[in-house]
Formats: sequence, structure tokens, C-alpha cells
Amino acid sequence: MHLSRPAQKSADMASFQQPTGSSQQTEADQHLLLEWIDSHAHLQSNPYTQDLAEVLARSRTAGVQTVLLPGTDLEDSQTAIDLALRYPGQGLVASVGVHPHDAKSLTPDGLRQLRQLAIQHRGHPVVAIGEIGLDYHYDFSPRDVQRDVFRSQLELAQELDLPVIIHDREATADCLAVIAEVAARQPLREVPGVFHCYSGSIETAAILLKNGFYLGFDGPITFKNARKALEVIAACPHDRLVLETDSPYLTPIPYRGHRNTPEYIPLIGAKIADIWGCDLAAVAAQTTANARKLFGLGLSLP
Repeated sequence: MHLSRPAQKSADMASFQQPTGSSQQTEADQHLLLEWIDSHAHLQSNPYTQDLAEVLARSRTAGVQTVLLPGTDLEDSQTAIDLALRYPGQGLVASVGVHPHDAKSLTPDGLRQLRQLAIQHRGHPVVAIGEIGLDYHYDFSPRDVQRDVFRSQLELAQELDLPVIIHDREATADCLAVIAEVAARQPLREVPGVFHCYSGSIETAAILLKNGFYLGFDGPITFKNARKALEVIAACPHDRLVLETDSPYLTPIPYRGHRNTPEYIPLIGAKIADIWGCDLAAVAAQTTANARKLFGLGLSLP
């Protein structure tokens, strides 16, 4: 299985120390009856091959009832689907897509195979097209190729009436331009998708929200140097925000430096509650409802 990610995020996760004990005692422990959704976790990646069942058990103990496994290339998308089907009753769903880092590897035949995967498994377990988008920070794929592949996958999502999971790093203007180009030919669906791990400005957030997109937030909002994202969260309508871990990356405080897992979603939720000035139960209920609407979870697709 191949999952190419930026160098700083693709360090050997085996070298990360695991917190001792089974399920860690967090400030959310008294709220174990709350239901959470982790809308972005790469549990099909190598760091979980040895203890995935335990990771899933701890996550459910923490109240995380649903985890979305985003694909990053054709092989990884198939692996995400296989994993979701291998663990029935564990709340795993998947998306299929080619990450901008891997855009250069997508052939026309690969795009056809991706489409077939999405059609074959649409609704169960595939609920979205992603992780797709543009990354101009690393430029692991040529920018024109990234834009072409992004455009093709947006069109696939429109064809299948599925939301998209968008990766945007230092490429916001071109992301918006490609989306506008596709939308000019066929209007976006009412809930077009989510900008994953949002780190942009309030001004850009306003544009995305106006066009129906949701914003996803992850562990970095708990970091001491978090500023801009906190301002966006404070201004974001409560019904347009979803929680993500991006496991195994971006582990929240106080476990930064360890492998991330969905069981830490309540820590991210606690930070949102602090910013919004509400209790944890309200954040759990709202973000869970948001993710269900965004991805059509619990609905029967036509």
C-alpha cells in the first residue's frame, strides 16, 4: 500500500512513542456517552497494520462511532474500501481519490478504475471523492497536472453526486479557479464538500462557506502557536464545521509527537467548545450532525 505525503508528515511513525496505557484519560473522559465522527483518518496506512483492531476499539470507547478513510491514490483508495468492508459494525466509511502529490501517476485508465471503484461501492462504503486538490508547497506533481487531475475528479464527483474532500496548500486561488470552471459547466451540489485541515484566512473561508463548503479542523488548533485557525473557527457558522484527526499525522496536544488516532477527536472538540463558549456535548452533537449531512451518513443513496 502506498501513501505518499509531505516529508515532515511521512516520518517513520514506528519511531513515534505510543502513550502508555490503553485509552488515555482526557478531559473528555466524563463524556464517553457523546457521539463523535472523525471525518478524515488514514487508518489504512502502514502505522496501523499491527494494532488496528485495538485502535478501533479505543476510538469507539472514546465515543468515535464513525471514521472516514480518505484515499490518496488508486491503490490506497482500494485499501480504504477493503478495510471498511473488513470491519463491519465498526463505523468505517471511505472516499476514493488521488492526492495532488500523486497526480502525476494518474493515467486515463487509472481514472476509469477510480470511477468504477466509486460506482461499485457508492454509498457503502464510499461516501465522497477525495482526498483531491492542489499542493503548491511541495510540488511533488507538476502544477498543470495537479490542476488537470483535480478538475477530472471534481467532474467525477459531480457525475456521481458525491461530496469532495479538498486538500489545498498554498494554492487557494487556483483551487477556487478550478472549482469555478467546473461549476460553470454544471452547478455545484448543495453540499459540495469540505476543505480538509483548513488553514486559510477568514476572507477565504467566507468565500468557501458562501459556496456551500464545510471546513475541517484538526489537531493543530490545539497548538500554542495556533492563531488564524482559531479566528476562523470563532467566525464559522456552527453548522458548517467538521472534526478530523488526519491520523496518523497532526496529533493534538498533549500527545503531539505520538501517532495520532481517532480516539483524540474529543480533544479537538474540546478546543472548539472553548472557542465557541459552549459545552463539549453541544460540539459533539453539532459536528456529528454536520458530518452526517456532509457525507450523507445514514442515508440511502439513489
